[in-house]
Amino acid sequence: MNTTVMDHNMSSERRPGEERKFIGDRGDYFLNRIQGETNGNVSACYQCERCTNACPVSHFMDIKPHQVIRYVQLGWREDLLRSSTIWVCLSCEMCTTYCPNEVRVAEIINHLRNIAAHSSIAPKEKQLAVFHRTFLEVLSKSGRVNEFRLMKAFYSKPHILSEKIKSGNLKEELLLGLALLKKGRLKPFSTRSKLTKDIRKAYIQSRGEIV
Repeated sequence: MNTTVMDHNMSSERRPGEERKFIGDRGDYFLNRIQGETNGNVSACYQCERCTNACPVSHFMDIKPHQVIRYVQLGWREDLLRSSTIWVCLSCEMCTTYCPNEVRVAEIINHLRNIAAHSSIAPKEKQLAVFHRTFLEVLSKSGRVNEFRLMKAFYSKPHILSEKIKSGNLKEELLLGLALLKKGRLKPFSTRSKLTKDIRKAYIQSRGEIV
């Protein structure tokens, strides 16, 4: 018989109209897929929460790092792909470093981000999702990421520039870029990598396309 989820830090109280979730109703397909594609030992997670305690941006996440692993165990794919967590994650790998069972939390979150980028599910953090896709596009074209080329491509995406202006963030970002340029931290131009073709091939394969 299925039982309702009562995991630590997952509230047992449901909002009006919220669908009840059951343990075991999704099977192990998603768990096995993620473990196979990331080589992450997801089944070994016992919810010690060290990953969440080590995460510098967990406060901004709707699903904490330790909960992400639990969701994968339960097969709750849609909840993960609709979360802000997969876009907010900095990929700093602090969670992976502090995990006692080598679950590879950061790698799993990054993999979920890539799955979401190629899915039909609307991202919760739209600008971060667009930036992620733009980063990969620029990387696949030149083999390395040039900050000027990246930001030009990002601001050229539909609605991004207008949203930045509306929110007031554009001026702040331009001032930050100018400050970094003065300190020699930004380079207007960069040469193409000799491995551009290999990187492009890997990018195409990651999208499920045949090379």
